[in-house]
Amino acid sequence: MRRQRGQASPEWIGLILLVALALGGLVALIPRVDERSLGGFLAHRIVCAVRRGCDDGDAALARAYGSRDAQLARAYAPSLVYEHGERSLPVDYRRCRERSCGDAPDDHQLDAHRTSRGQRATAFTQRWRRNGRLYVAYWLYYPDSNTAVFGSDKIWNHSPLALVHRYPGYHRDDWEAVVVRIDPGGSVWMRASSHGHWQSCKRRRCRGRWARAGGWSRVSRGSHAGHLPDGLPEPHVRERTSTSEGLRLVPTESLDWASYRPRDEHVKPPWEKQSWRDLEHGRP
Repeated sequence: MRRQRGQASPEWIGLILLVALALGGLVALIPRVDERSLGGFLAHRIVCAVRRGCDDGDAALARAYGSRDAQLARAYAPSLVYEHGERSLPVDYRRCRERSCGDAPDDHQLDAHRTSRGQRATAFTQRWRRNGRLYVAYWLYYPDSNTAVFGSDKIWNHSPLALVHRYPGYHRDDWEAVVVRIDPGGSVWMRASSHGHWQSCKRRRCRGRWARAGGWSRVSRGSHAGHLPDGLPEPHVRERTSTSEGLRLVPTESLDWASYRPRDEHVKPPWEKQSWRDLEHGRP
């Protein structure tokens, strides 16, 4: 019995080493951590170890941006927190363009990195430099957008108007973004796209402004418009999340843009937006 207690199994040793490596990687790569993102980080690393690897896109990032910028793009990828009622995850448009494959349960305890159909939560990255600053945009694709402010979608769809015209707040294909800016002195800033403009906090005074990077961006129900929470979400946050560690990152610069076929003529992909050439002043 004493011998059995004193001898660690290979599985137990492997688990200890895995946690140690995960924590070491956490210190090296993640600038700010709260309990929710730490839990997501460790859970994702353990799942990837069991599966003997995960396709997180890091190798593609290194090929596109070089080792240093690829590490920064991974380190500052945003964690997403979804308003109640939002079921969609950002997905890879090459693999999923319908809600049926892009939705996940609206479970406030869930840190979701796969949809109910197994599609990975994905962000398409863009690297841009100006005046010594490094910008990394994280473009998020959703199969559709349905503005739901004050329940306007439900009011419309339960009125006679629905018989003659589709709800005007709905469109297929939806591209949103979170942008990180790293200044020459090392300070890091964030903002998110919201109804055709950039936004930091949700208040009107934050329109167009940058805020100190806190790591999180909120996704509005229906429209997917973003804004940055005031500070980090509480560890007991009662909303579903997709922590950054589990996001698959795909360099937008490496895509075959000509193969993209928009399903709504008014919705442009990232490389056709004004902000593609100017992430500081262009409109998302």
